[in-house]
Formats: sequence, C-alpha cells, structure tokens
Amino acid sequence: MKVDYGNSPECLNDLSAGQQAVLIRWIRDVLVPAERVYKPNSYIIKHDFERESEGFYVTNGMFKGAMLKAGFAPVNPREVNWQFRVKPTWELSAWERRRLGIYSRFRLMRDRWRGKGYVVTMRNQCRRIVEHDAACRREQRLKLLVLRGAQCAEIVLDTDPAGYRLTDTATIEIAALFDRLNPSGRNWSITKNCLAVIRRVPVDQAEEVAAALVKIAACLVGATGDSGVAMVPT
Repeated sequence: MKVDYGNSPECLNDLSAGQQAVLIRWIRDVLVPAERVYKPNSYIIKHDFERESEGFYVTNGMFKGAMLKAGFAPVNPREVNWQFRVKPTWELSAWERRRLGIYSRFRLMRDRWRGKGYVVTMRNQCRRIVEHDAACRREQRLKLLVLRGAQCAEIVLDTDPAGYRLTDTATIEIAALFDRLNPSGRNWSITKNCLAVIRRVPVDQAEEVAAALVKIAACLVGATGDSGVAMVPT
C-alpha cells in the first residue's frame, strides 16, 4: 500500500535532533517488548505523547520512524497505522483509571509524577529510580517513590533533593498516617524531618498513601511555617 509522506517514517527527519531525542526517549520509557500485539496503533499512541508536559505535535509517520529508532519493528509495515509487539512499562493503577474514566484504557503516561508528586516503579527498575532521583535534584523537588512488589510496596519520601526539611507539624501528620497503617511501628521510620519510609504497604493502598503524603507536604521550595516543608537547609 502506498502511503503519503505524512505517514512515512522518513518524515521523522523533519524534527530537530533534540525533538527526535525527546520522542524516542518517551517511547523507550513507556513501552517494553512483548509477545502479544498491543492493540493501540501508532496513530493512537502518538496522541499520548502529545498530551505529555514535554510533548508536541507529531505526524503518524514521525511517530512510526521514532518507534523504529527506539527498536520496535511493526507487525505489518504495509499498514498505514502500525501495530507493535509491545506493552506499557507500567499499567495505570485502578485509582488512576477511576480518575481518568473512559480515557484510561490503553493510556500511556510517563511524567505522571510531576502532576501527582510521586513515581510508581518496580523495585528492580534501578535506572528509573536513579533517573527520578536525578530529576528531583535537578528541579529541586521533593522525592516521593512508591516501590512496588508483588503484594506489598515500600514508600519513600525524601525532602533532601528539594533542599528543605519537613516542619514538625508535617512530621507529626506523617507519623499519624504511618501509625494507622502499621500501629506496631516496626515497618516505618522518620529521620531528621527529612526522610520518611514505610514498608509492607498493600499494593492496592500504596498510591492513596502516596497521595496523602503529597497533600501533607504540599508546599515545596519557598514554603514556610506549618504548611509542610520548612525553609531549613538539609
């Protein structure tokens, strides 16, 4: 089947080198190889990229070219809209799907944490964890990680990347939240109003706990008083 230029992978070259790098990096972050064919095609997936904070408009052909450069070959290159043997790096949680409603199915999102304030990752995704830490330090953001296991998760809140400590009031609220989840106190700790860790949180509750922590420590750089993060250098 003959395709027009806008649907040709060659039009990826119409993007600057920087734009190509952003697009290819996004693809590699949100998709991993799989045996089964992923239902959404190139035209559908490209819209997920365009919705991202650093996304921009790309044609179907540009996206197809980027998928090739990212290392993903199409199932049938003769089709106008390509499908691939891929799957999301991580699925949206039930909590996120409820929030997004009908648009949640097959939705790909990478920088959810900038809006939500935390990252969900598997314990063995070391590269993702390191990149998140670096991004938080570069942007002077509070770091909040949900490290998922098969049944339980560990949640880590660290204000050191933001350069500030939690106020005493925020620390007390976090301790109360952790105590409700683990009254024995064996699986949680708060260190120097800076690092709060809780382990063995049921996976289905982990993101709600993370959202509660974001709310408690809602104000980042520039906050004072009892609003969450004090302007006290770490």
